[in-house]
Amino acid sequence: MICAVALLVQLEHSPRWPQLNPWRERWRPWERRSADYIRSAPFTYVFLFVLLITTWVDQTSRPSIARSLLLERSTNLQQLGQDPIRVLVASAFWLSSSWELFVWLVLFSLVLAPVERWIGSARTVLVFACGHAGATLITAAGLWLAIRYEVVGKYVEHTIDVGVSYGFFAVAAVLVFRLSGRRRALYLAVLIGYLTVTAAVIHDFTDFGHLGAFAIGLSLAPLVAGGRTRPETAISPQSP
Repeated sequence: MICAVALLVQLEHSPRWPQLNPWRERWRPWERRSADYIRSAPFTYVFLFVLLITTWVDQTSRPSIARSLLLERSTNLQQLGQDPIRVLVASAFWLSSSWELFVWLVLFSLVLAPVERWIGSARTVLVFACGHAGATLITAAGLWLAIRYEVVGKYVEHTIDVGVSYGFFAVAAVLVFRLSGRRRALYLAVLIGYLTVTAAVIHDFTDFGHLGAFAIGLSLAPLVAGGRTRPETAISPQSP
């Protein structure tokens, strides 16, 4: 991904390959609009840049080292019992696979960036942090009970649990309050349907955590978005 970005920048600004000049002229207005959009959502894109770096570190490390890096930052029961603050913070900046980075690049741009442009960076950080930490602790409590009553094996105490999904779904819940009419109903139906079906079918503890994160986001939304208007242009990359 880094190489692809560097190549695009080189093609755009290099005087070589004059045959690409028509393409460059068409691209420049979109380049300015994209740059303005990125600057308007600094938390979203700084976070994505950090994920890019940590994912690169993970993918270029030996498999044994990469696994150790993720385990040390995982919010599993063992790590939460030893150093909860450290892993609650660190776990949000690592992904368990490289393909996730591309998925989050799209989803952050479609969801996190519009919310940040609407309620501001500080409130977006607050919702993201509360969703990430709150859903993690709720999930951990559920796992602890499941182990105690022998519903699941003790191996889950040492699983790798890192990523941004809890924080993302908390912020995604805030976007419900930004939409209106049919768009709100459709967005809410798709999101709740997806979270409910995956939790019911897959039965993975992270899917139940997603539901918890979404509920946290809904509960915080009236506080962080109260009194703010819903300008339709806020979702468009063309607006500054």
